[in-house]
Amino acid sequence: DVIFYGLQQILPLMTQGLLQFPTLCTQYFSLVGYTMDTYPEKVCALPYELFGPLLDSMLFGISHADQFVSKSCLRGISGLFSEHLKSQAMSGHLSHHIDILDQCSSRLLKEVIFQPLIWDRLEPAGMALLPLVAVDVNRFAALVNSISQPQSIGSVEKQHRLQAAFQSLLQPEIISKMANGSTGGFEGRKNRLKFKRDFELFVKDVHSFLVMK
Repeated sequence: DVIFYGLQQILPLMTQGLLQFPTLCTQYFSLVGYTMDTYPEKVCALPYELFGPLLDSMLFGISHADQFVSKSCLRGISGLFSEHLKSQAMSGHLSHHIDILDQCSSRLLKEVIFQPLIWDRLEPAGMALLPLVAVDVNRFAALVNSISQPQSIGSVEKQHRLQAAFQSLLQPEIISKMANGSTGGFEGRKNRLKFKRDFELFVKDVHSFLVMK
């Protein structure tokens, strides 16, 4: 409760300008990433006036040059959506702000996964993507279709290769188990390890023909 009281006090003060100061930036994202990863159910229960800016700051941090900052943010996002799969903790926010999913998935793909900086944050990026997909796989598929249009990535050939890469990555068995709340225990670990291996192959494949500028 003390941590959340502190967050409520500092969140309105934190701007992207202030986050350019390295020490302040590191301390802030260390606190926020820890809080979201450790107490995701309490973060999800925050009023949207606090939850929204908190999530925005995490999305700002996922592409940060400092890999400690980016990993903290990616783990925080993973924690939030994994908690939602288990307990539907974000249902209230998603019912009024369904674009949360598109915003998180789109920025994760365009600003991290499709960028050269992915390699120092590969595992947490994959672990953030998995629960995001599982929350609403059809919505994610629509997003993939949108960003893989030839006019966006350069050619029909690249479109087909990108869509095929996503099909190989998103195995229905793993996604459905995640969607049903199987995020912990032996089964959850096995699914995450499988996805981790597949995600690394996916990134290598996609980066062989597509890196977004």
